[in-house]
Amino acid sequence: MARIRSSGTTPEERLYQAVRTVLGYRWRIDRNVKAMPGCPDVVIPSLRLVIFADGCFFHGCPKHYRAPLSNTEYWTPKIAGNIARDTVQLATLEADGWSVWRLWEHELTKTALPETQAALRYKLDELSREHRRLRSRL
Repeated sequence: MARIRSSGTTPEERLYQAVRTVLGYRWRIDRNVKAMPGCPDVVIPSLRLVIFADGCFFHGCPKHYRAPLSNTEYWTPKIAGNIARDTVQLATLEADGWSVWRLWEHELTKTALPETQAALRYKLDELSREHRRLRSRL
């Protein structure tokens, strides 16, 4: 457990690079903002968007999570608590006016990254068009 990093992980780095590739350098992108609930992995303040890169094991991915066979009395409540905390953080951020996206670790692997990047490009282009449209009204 001591070797598991809380920031700077491979999925986080891949997420940041994918977002940076899609948006380029015209948008400010913050990483691991500790002042926000849940310490989001990527924050784009001008779009009011936060993106989390959730690990399949620690956040209970519906596709890949498999309960450990050993030390279940520790891991079962630990994973359930993580899921509950994620739900509370989602509600808090949305109540503050942020859009919240969650990507699973398996969506950021080398083989799945091009597909994920295409989906990010589509969603981020949509958000940035909306942002420009709202700014032009002012």
